[in-house]
Amino acid sequence: ASDPNAPSGNVFLAGFALFIVGLIATFVVTRRGSTRLGSLMVVVLTTIIFGALTIVTGLYKAEDGIALIIIVALAGLLLGERGLFSGIAASILIFLISVSLRSQFPLITVAQSTEITVTSLMICIVGALIYAYLRFARVSRVEGAAGAEAERMKLAQLTSLITTRISRRLALNEVMRNTVEEIRQIYPDIYHAQIFLTEPSGVARLVASTGEVGKMLMDRHHSLPIGSQSVIGQVTINNQYVIARSNSNNSVHRRNEFLPDTVVEAAFPMRIGDVVIGALDLQSKTRDVFNDEDAPIFQSLADNVAIAIDNARLFEETERRLAENQQLVTQMRQSSEEVERLNERLTGRFWKDYVNQQDAPSLNLDLSTHLTSVDKAWTTSIKQAIQSNQSVQSQTTDTQTVTVPLRVRGQVIGAMEFDMDDKGTLSPEDLAMMEEVSEQLGLAAESNRLYETSQRIAQREALVNEISTRLQSGTSVEMTLTSAARSLRDVLKANRVAIRLGKPPVETTNGENS
Repeated sequence: ASDPNAPSGNVFLAGFALFIVGLIATFVVTRRGSTRLGSLMVVVLTTIIFGALTIVTGLYKAEDGIALIIIVALAGLLLGERGLFSGIAASILIFLISVSLRSQFPLITVAQSTEITVTSLMICIVGALIYAYLRFARVSRVEGAAGAEAERMKLAQLTSLITTRISRRLALNEVMRNTVEEIRQIYPDIYHAQIFLTEPSGVARLVASTGEVGKMLMDRHHSLPIGSQSVIGQVTINNQYVIARSNSNNSVHRRNEFLPDTVVEAAFPMRIGDVVIGALDLQSKTRDVFNDEDAPIFQSLADNVAIAIDNARLFEETERRLAENQQLVTQMRQSSEEVERLNERLTGRFWKDYVNQQDAPSLNLDLSTHLTSVDKAWTTSIKQAIQSNQSVQSQTTDTQTVTVPLRVRGQVIGAMEFDMDDKGTLSPEDLAMMEEVSEQLGLAAESNRLYETSQRIAQREALVNEISTRLQSGTSVEMTLTSAARSLRDVLKANRVAIRLGKPPVETTNGENS
């Protein structure tokens, strides 16, 4: 008779073929990205093959139970808790089927029965261990997610504080100083924090630092060359964070006499796009801080600080430009006002000279007879209008008089007086029209004065040029002097012209000339 523990060749070949087909299908599904489905196929394929082999053997020996343990282990490890329970249920079902078919095999001994019992207990123990492992992994994931969420909340809190300070229009130095203090308070493992900013001169200068040590370093104007063999130097040149631990052979950490307790120093580049504007330097007394999992969080913090600093810089630059523009506008306004005052003074002086040099023009026009006359008398209304630089209205028994000043660039150069019938009414629109006409008349008078002045200047220059031509035509000093005397006599209408050359003689004490 054949060995009952050896499966038939057909069953083995069928199981092997099913295994190959399932393996290929699992590979195809996994390559397409369906990892979960691939894991499920592996578990189902293993359960079918191992279950069939176990049922065929009838669970005759204890070693046959190893297949059931493998089913439970794969289901739990690949599919999680639900897969574990499903694997245990499938193993129990296969176990029961195998036991129910045992009548087809010879009776088992007491030792074999004990082995089968041990195998059953092993299935339960393996299931319990895998369940405990899955629970532990789940708790670890939850705790890790909670820790990551807490770190994100810290980062968000710190970023919010920085943004709030910028919105309050705080100065750049105050924003950086508050930032490093907040970092030290929010992250207890960090006992010293500082910010370096790069300069065109090729150094990274300390601009903010915490505690009394920070004040001492600031007073020393502490700086490090970009690219130097230091944490800050390497970070600013390579645009990559550096975590340096003391007593490490490949560490670029250099002991600072002011910070002797530093065990770990981590520096993160502060970037605006691809440009490094500085570095965030963090130091701790605890060796196990700043691991690779924490680095992205602190790098994100450094980038947020860089954005905050850049925004504060832009705000200060905008404020400075606005102040400069405001100052320029004020200077231009003052210059314009000064030019206007100068023009007014010059206009007043020119008209004063113009009136003094010739008879001041005056005119009376009688519209009833259309006759004009020259009258240089100054009425009371005209005097009041000129002195007050305002329109004056007066009333007599049968006449209404309106006097409007004539102005050029704010300077009063005269006045117009209108006598109207007492029965007529003068509306505000009429008075405004009269004042507008007076303004235009003032501008026209100014234009005529400028024309007359330019004509006089042109005549004077022509006379000077004519005299110069006569003087240059002389062939001797005497002829030149004679020509000059005659030209000046013709221009000035002089009766006598005297010209002397040389210096006057000096009288001696006895009255004689020497």
